[in-house]
Amino acid sequence: MHETLARLNFDADVELLTPQLARVHGWIIHFKTFPVIDVTFDGTRPLRVRLMCDDWPEKPPSAELVSADGSPPQGLPGGVFHQDLHPTTQKPFVCMRGFREYHTHPSHATDHWEAYKGQDGMNLPGLLAQLSHAWRKVAK
Repeated sequence: MHETLARLNFDADVELLTPQLARVHGWIIHFKTFPVIDVTFDGTRPLRVRLMCDDWPEKPPSAELVSADGSPPQGLPGGVFHQDLHPTTQKPFVCMRGFREYHTHPSHATDHWEAYKGQDGMNLPGLLAQLSHAWRKVAK
């Protein structure tokens, strides 16, 4: 995908990441400049997520999981949050449709991003909302 088009698509989605939306979801938005969105899901057990959105929406975002201070996460609780290493990135990863690591994992090789992109809730704010909801369910 052409970088200019990816940037335009990214910027259109980022405009929806308002302070009000962040407050409702309990997010701290650290950075949202192409191609990265860096957000902490605040709460009793915070989690920081960095979305790499190069080629958005041709490719789903890649999600890097880090502790609130930016260090590697420890003791991920499972569910869609995998402490084991992704075969491509060699990092802990999110295994949830809409994220690059899910769609590139060998166990989901036939579940293509093209089947989801453009659907309701599959824009960048929607993916963050799904991920933060999943985190709040397991990070107690």
